[in-house]
Amino acid sequence: MSDAENRQSPRIVRSFMVRYRAPTTGRTGWLVSPLRDLSSSGVRFVCEKAFGVGSILEMELLLPTSKQPVPLNAKVVWTKPVQWGMVELGATFEPVDATVQQRIDEAVAYSLRKQQEKGE
Repeated sequence: MSDAENRQSPRIVRSFMVRYRAPTTGRTGWLVSPLRDLSSSGVRFVCEKAFGVGSILEMELLLPTSKQPVPLNAKVVWTKPVQWGMVELGATFEPVDATVQQRIDEAVAYSLRKQQEKGE
């Protein structure tokens, strides 16, 4: 992982939840984690299972502006070990349809407004 800032869009620091699994697990094996941050193009979170860089994850984001989970795929772009055998990872969203992207963008915009209101 590089320390250089390569973000193309602002990240929000909120504890949204994400369900995720490798598509190879079939219809079982969901893991759940809180997000460390979210942007229009990706996520960062800590997980209990190590996924290699380049792995594709099936995800469902639970966002405050959406009544239903937002389904998408994401590609792991970096990982680093953290405490207690956990792994922090960053993933970029694979191309999504316009409706899914709009739902993510709405959640990011909503949360950015909330952060600004609180002076964060």
